[in-house]
Amino acid sequence: MSFLSNINFVVLILMMLTSSSERVPLKLIGSWSVGKPYNTPGPIGINAKQEKFIRGLHLVYTADHLHVCGKKISAQPIKTRTLSDNEFLQAYGFLPRVIGMKSSPITDLTLSSSDDMNACGEYEDPGVHVLIDPGGHVVMEVANDYLPLKNK
Repeated sequence: MSFLSNINFVVLILMMLTSSSERVPLKLIGSWSVGKPYNTPGPIGINAKQEKFIRGLHLVYTADHLHVCGKKISAQPIKTRTLSDNEFLQAYGFLPRVIGMKSSPITDLTLSSSDDMNACGEYEDPGVHVLIDPGGHVVMEVANDYLPLKNK
């Protein structure tokens, strides 16, 4: 192998290791508004002022980014797991129907796990953790509060 062939091979391997094949699901791509939080069991992490701020947000998902609070957050890496009703109950302490999920499996999706991202100032980045049912119902989790996202 020639030197240039070796370099091309190394570049190809590095691209394969660093690029994720996971993309934001098609059901999530688009423009969303935030609805009223569901009444769920367990502690809730946001107060009335924070809820008002979050409910006023406009979120836009693209194949590889989330736009929120005027900032662009990389979606990578994307962590996805598929949960049955029972697995959801074990993970969250309530059944998916409490947050409007009509059927399972539920897609539990978390975008970009970087802890240093704070697009919305004092608020945990809204839209980074979402739950999606097979019918396309989307719920955003922010600090143990669950709010429906409505496609615009």
